[in-house]
Amino acid sequence: MFRLSKYILLAVALIFLLAQPTLAQPEVTVGNDFGVGARAMGRGGAFISVADDSTALYWNPAGLSRIKRIEFFGGLSHEKLETATEYFGSSNSTFSSNTRPNSFGVVFPVSVYRGGLAFALAVNRVQSFDSRTQFRGFNNSAEEEDPELYQLSIAELSDESDGIYSWSFGAAVDIAPGVSIGGSLNFLSGNYLYELELDADDTTGIDPGIAGLNYRDSLDSDYFGVAGKVGLLASIGKQIRIGATVDVPLNFSVDEYWIQDSYYLYDDGTNESENDDGVFSYDISRPFRFGGGIAAYLPPGVIISADALYTDWTQTKYSDPPSEDISNEDFKDDYRDALQLRIGGEYAIPSMGLRIRAGYLFDPLPYTPEGTTIDSDRRFVTAGIGMILGRILSLDVAYMRGFWKESSDDGVIVKDRNSNRIFLSTGYRF
Repeated sequence: MFRLSKYILLAVALIFLLAQPTLAQPEVTVGNDFGVGARAMGRGGAFISVADDSTALYWNPAGLSRIKRIEFFGGLSHEKLETATEYFGSSNSTFSSNTRPNSFGVVFPVSVYRGGLAFALAVNRVQSFDSRTQFRGFNNSAEEEDPELYQLSIAELSDESDGIYSWSFGAAVDIAPGVSIGGSLNFLSGNYLYELELDADDTTGIDPGIAGLNYRDSLDSDYFGVAGKVGLLASIGKQIRIGATVDVPLNFSVDEYWIQDSYYLYDDGTNESENDDGVFSYDISRPFRFGGGIAAYLPPGVIISADALYTDWTQTKYSDPPSEDISNEDFKDDYRDALQLRIGGEYAIPSMGLRIRAGYLFDPLPYTPEGTTIDSDRRFVTAGIGMILGRILSLDVAYMRGFWKESSDDGVIVKDRNSNRIFLSTGYRF
């Protein structure tokens, strides 16, 4: 029993250390927007003041009233997320690659005596959890610096997958010439799968008892929540549009099922293991989000738009923290408010039925715990092209290249990520 207890403590210490490679695992649903629609993402997501297709239900529901014909819309997305890591000077890299549904919706305009009125239904994939991270290295710390883990060879592989979908209903109406308001009711559901494989080996024989340790951790979380969004869209003359949105606080209900398995191998050939599992339920309350945008419609066929989205993530709360080492104070201490900035442009070539797009998205990481340095916040450059066929069918494709980097303050642990996203969308109006 003494020997098992000793190495349970070692496993706990290992897990604590290797929470550092994941750089203190954040709440996965915080600050993790993926993007909806190829047309919007080709211009960096600067769509609050444009919002003129069925993705308006996501970006700014007030834009629905500007759609005058029935529209069916669908799209897919693909992401290859590459993660390069360093652990005590050892470099590794891995990637995840997934193709998922992105957006499907329909807009029903209603004939009115004056202005516009429209209703819409859609399902959008609003958050992606897909990633894969690997750390390998030899902990060459001195014994006095790290008495539990020094001189151990460590390998960790973590897989995260799935995402959150929003099932939305919304409507918009013109309340004055060039001015519309809209709103949406959003039912969010999804899943988060987390798998961790951790191996630690005494390759130098520094510990006279243990030869190796294997730890496996899995987490399966189901999410369900309800949220709302209200929007305003106004035209100033023929060339300027302004838009504003407010996301009503989201409340997630979470059901988690977890499994932890540990296996210990000793130098004398004997082994011991420990297995545990459980179920835990809690709620997450997220804060208001405030967005604003402006677009300029310039001849001949040029649209330039810019958006800002502000969120104070320190206001996030758990109804009952999911583990003993987590509290609501962590949101105040380890998170920050974030101002997401988006700018983009579109150039139409009427003779060819083409639209060329480009944009830039700055999406700061909200999680900044003590001991972690954000070397480079998330940034994306985007490009896209669209085609309109017979004035009823639209085809759009967008590409996003993103990059960000985090490290421990002492530089021992580094995580450098590069994201390549492709969006494909089509719309049919009649």
